[in-house]
Amino acid sequence: MKRNAFVIASLIALAALAGCKTSGMALTSRGQLLKINIIHPKDLPEAGEDNLDVTISNRGVKDVRDVLVDVDLPPQLIVLDQTNERGVTVMHDPGSSVYHFTLGNVQPAESSTIRFHVRTAFGTLRETGSVKVTAWQRDLPGDKLIETAVIQLRS
Repeated sequence: MKRNAFVIASLIALAALAGCKTSGMALTSRGQLLKINIIHPKDLPEAGEDNLDVTISNRGVKDVRDVLVDVDLPPQLIVLDQTNERGVTVMHDPGSSVYHFTLGNVQPAESSTIRFHVRTAFGTLRETGSVKVTAWQRDLPGDKLIETAVIQLRS
């Protein structure tokens, strides 16, 4: 019983300090802690290939239900392949840079990874545009959580 009280008190303190929302992490109204991580290379050469992973994690004490995730990739990243874990459904219109994912239920201490194998096409730019990941869930402050990242041109 003391452990549960400590966990709940810690989450309440975190919410008070963070204003319920911080970079890539948000506390829901039901005590769930949803986190977005974009794992990407810091820099790549022109026409370089690597993986860009988006990880949605639940670091709270209750499951998070009905999470929708939109991944908007900049035109400087060409998607060669896209994979995701079991239980994740994807919708993508050919020619669009936005991928839509549905995660039915994210259990406590569980993570779900969405992987893009990409090739860069910088042209005259020194970095890609923003990779923007938006997680939608009705209990999140403002109903959504946003995280962004960029990849630099390796010189």
